Amino acid sequence: MDVEFLKGSFMNPEFDEAMPPIAILINGGSSSGKSTLCRALQARFSELASGEPRGLFASVAFDDILLKFCTKMYPISFVSAQGGDTSKLASKVFNDGLAAWEYIDDRLVTDENNGKPSLRLELSHWAHRILQGMHQSWGMHLQLGTNLIIDHFLQNEEWYTEVMSVLGESGARVFAIGVFCAVDEMERREADRGDGGLEVRPLGLARRSADLCHSHDMKYDIVINTDQQDTDDAVDMIINAMDRAGILKR
Repeated sequence: MDVEFLKGSFMNPEFDEAMPPIAILINGGSSSGKSTLCRALQARFSELASGEPRGLFASVAFDDILLKFCTKMYPISFVSAQGGDTSKLASKVFNDGLAAWEYIDDRLVTDENNGKPSLRLELSHWAHRILQGMHQSWGMHLQLGTNLIIDHFLQNEEWYTEVMSVLGESGARVFAIGVFCAVDEMERREADRGDGGLEVRPLGLARRSADLCHSHDMKYDIVINTDQQDTDDAVDMIINAMDRAGILKR
């Protein structure tokens, strides 16, 4: 890839430090490939920066919320999918209000999946406060001058509004990426994630989250189709699109 355009860009040591940081917001459904894309994009910017701090990006993600919870607050369905012991969980029955989140089956609402699960993630009130705090912390990182790659699935309108408000108040230059993938491929990946770790997801989350996270009329600067594009090619497309949009310019 020709990166000559990055000379004189925000990676240049002479770059005006008063210029606002960059927030790359990557939104897509569960198992759409957005996390793989985020890691590859962060690695590419790190390579191009060659140690220059202005060219580095920190990575934050919705999934970081799992690290905020004691494992006793996990829902029965999630621990069962991991093959774990559910006897010590705070929640004793599905949706009793004691778990940090639950997976709600919307198949009766959508009626489009031939009777297969169609799961929506629902946070408890307590867990949503933690998510709000995470969102606010991202804004603080940006206000301090840190470039961010944000890995999110904006399932709820409320989450979308919160994130866009935080980014707007931070003064960052925002570049929004929509990650799409054919449902069949997403469901294949979803089934392959059953490794007994935190990466495991219950079947049905991919299909429903893909519908919901792109339902807020969000305007994307570029769209990536991970079932059609190689990750490295997608990264090239993103960096070139950011350059054309003037995001990487002084």
